[in-house]
Amino acid sequence: MTTQEAIAQLADYNHYLSNGTLLARIVNRSANTLAWLEQMGMEIKLNPTTHTTQFAHRNNDYRGGSYHMYQHKDESYQRIQQTLTAAGVDFHFNTTFTDLAITNGAVTGATATTTSGDQLTITAHAVVVATGGYGGDRKKVAQTMHTKHLRTLGVPNNGEGLAAMVKAGGTDIDSHALIHAAQLAKSQVTQKTSQQHLAGFSGSPLTQLLLTPQLWVNMQGQRFTNEDVVYDTVEWANAAWSQGGHYLFIVDQNTLDTFTADHNREEVSQAGPGAATGSGDFTALAEEAVAGKTAFKGATLTELATNAGMDSSTLNQTVATYNQAVASKNDNEFSKRSQSLEYPISAGPFYAFVSQAAYLGTVGGVRVDRNLAVLDDDFKPIPGLYTGGYYEGHSYPAFEGLASGFTWTSGRIAGTSAADYVKERFAAVD
Repeated sequence: MTTQEAIAQLADYNHYLSNGTLLARIVNRSANTLAWLEQMGMEIKLNPTTHTTQFAHRNNDYRGGSYHMYQHKDESYQRIQQTLTAAGVDFHFNTTFTDLAITNGAVTGATATTTSGDQLTITAHAVVVATGGYGGDRKKVAQTMHTKHLRTLGVPNNGEGLAAMVKAGGTDIDSHALIHAAQLAKSQVTQKTSQQHLAGFSGSPLTQLLLTPQLWVNMQGQRFTNEDVVYDTVEWANAAWSQGGHYLFIVDQNTLDTFTADHNREEVSQAGPGAATGSGDFTALAEEAVAGKTAFKGATLTELATNAGMDSSTLNQTVATYNQAVASKNDNEFSKRSQSLEYPISAGPFYAFVSQAAYLGTVGGVRVDRNLAVLDDDFKPIPGLYTGGYYEGHSYPAFEGLASGFTWTSGRIAGTSAADYVKERFAAVD
């Protein structure tokens, strides 16, 4: 694989909306960053993903061929902290960043608050803001994404750093929730991903229905996409977000019986939350979901539509059209693959399960240059202010390992750029 092709694919995926000079710089410096991390104590292993959980990435070396993954993270992070402490870095944990200090138009430090409520004032010649996005601020996420139906996976960041940079003159050009597949409504999820390589794993066998291309409809009862997007985390989330961040998938009794008997004929995706592959009584599970108000039931499609708040005539027509596609193995509406047209909606009772797009945090943010210096509205660097970068907010390229690659490498560029700025500043004084 070449860096040139990686840059080309990433730029194309983002429709050239991303910062091209920064993108190229990050890709070209990523290998060196890995060596730097290992020197500081991070154990890293090249992780082959031939059988990637992102089925849509199979046979694509750039999206899912292999990527570097942290090993023994708890111990590795401890070693990095020890390395940095030995180099003179002073850590303040359980401390919340509050604002930047600005003197004569230049950033000259920061303030923070400890858990006891004491204010910490830090004087510095430059500041690198690395506080993350605002995934923990559900109200702002809802405002940015224009929907209240997104599911959070528990990211705690509240956007203090981004707000301070905007206050200092930076421009928030594209901050956006990093939407990531979809979840069963109100499902209990965990973050134990070290072995499963999954985010938001749910232990319910119902995830096998969520992660197969059943019939998906919006809240009006209209089919809205090719359900094969379930095999790609990003495209799946995007499709869900297009319908306000939530949708319903429809199954009939025959489908539940088939899954109960473990005779499912469709490949179960492992994108996004990942499926619990254990057996179960899917009818009983469906009834529990109905009782928990995360699914709806109807003896007829009309009754199902009424219970779910859908338009009955719309749902009936949607199902009739879909059943024709299943019977003919030809989806004229959305070009769904023939092998995904396995389950008609024909034998009542019928069930509609609520699915919600989930998000891992936020991406994008303030405008920066290739050095990760924060720019004002006139595209001029704000003296002394730098920040890391994480994609761009209009699109989330689901290339395996890309999140870590951008995070570490952009942070390193920001840090070295801040150091160069300080050196040049003092050289001018001398």
